[in-house]
Amino acid sequence: MKQVMNRVTSLAKDGVDARALHSPKWREEADVPIRGLGEQVPFFYSRAGAVLPLEGQYRGGHAFLMAGGPSVAELDLQPLTRRWVMTLNNAARTFRGNANCTVDEPSRFSLSMWLDPTIMKFIPMAQFEKPLWDNRRVLTEAGWTQRWEASKLRAGDCPNVVGYRRNEKFHSPRWLAEETINWGNHGRYGGGRSVLLAALRILHLLGFRRVYLLGVDFDMSATRRYHFDEQRSESSVKGNMQTYARLQRWFTELQPHFLKSGFIVKNCNPASRLTAFPHLPYDEALAESGLSLGDPTSERTEGMYQKISEKTIKPPASPQAILEDGPVVQ
Repeated sequence: MKQVMNRVTSLAKDGVDARALHSPKWREEADVPIRGLGEQVPFFYSRAGAVLPLEGQYRGGHAFLMAGGPSVAELDLQPLTRRWVMTLNNAARTFRGNANCTVDEPSRFSLSMWLDPTIMKFIPMAQFEKPLWDNRRVLTEAGWTQRWEASKLRAGDCPNVVGYRRNEKFHSPRWLAEETINWGNHGRYGGGRSVLLAALRILHLLGFRRVYLLGVDFDMSATRRYHFDEQRSESSVKGNMQTYARLQRWFTELQPHFLKSGFIVKNCNPASRLTAFPHLPYDEALAESGLSLGDPTSERTEGMYQKISEKTIKPPASPQAILEDGPVVQ
């Protein structure tokens, strides 16, 4: 009698084995990896394949995740300069954040973003050697010039680029624990893929535990496309709306797992059609995300260079008190 092998439960991309999640394969009946659950698995890589140990780097932090929805144009983005922000795709055209996440061909995204060393770019491993497109507006001897031409650069030539491996079968019970990063379903599993899925998993891996969504409108039409200039055909709009419907279902499935793990996601757009996550007004998200920081512009620094044993919990006397009472003896 032939032994029945577990069928592969997900398609992987960006690796040698196109069938497995990563290494090793998952046991479908238990939704757990064969690898020991306590054993660390690398998720992030350099162009050369070296492991980049970024997991938990921002542990306990708060992050804003900016998608392309036109509602972003209604926000005052200046306060975000004091917050950690990941943008998706060409949302970096509107706001220069700390990181950017993509899943598609890198030639679709602005060259100025690729060349900006202050932005950490998360890309699929398969995209490192893909070419870029030069759409920069640059200052030349003839004045400001709009470029629109193929670039000699590839994504891997640019600074601060981090690779990750994807899989293409969504399954909510294992989504936060699987060894590659899911971005939806391959066509043979019904289709529907999105950079938003990949970005949320990456933020969780980085250690963020509160994420505030901006521009996740889940509503597109011929007149409401993005908060940056770009056209969409009627079929593209229809396809995006179908993907939004799938994502609504998937995020509804994921939310209990998110809450159980302490991963809190809130949507700052009150008109968003994504209702799987609770709404939090933008100004409240700004306040909440900075609450633990206090007011760094007015915090006390006098005495900080002393050893802990030399510090005192007694606050320093005000200049007026010193004038009236003389120096304070400590």
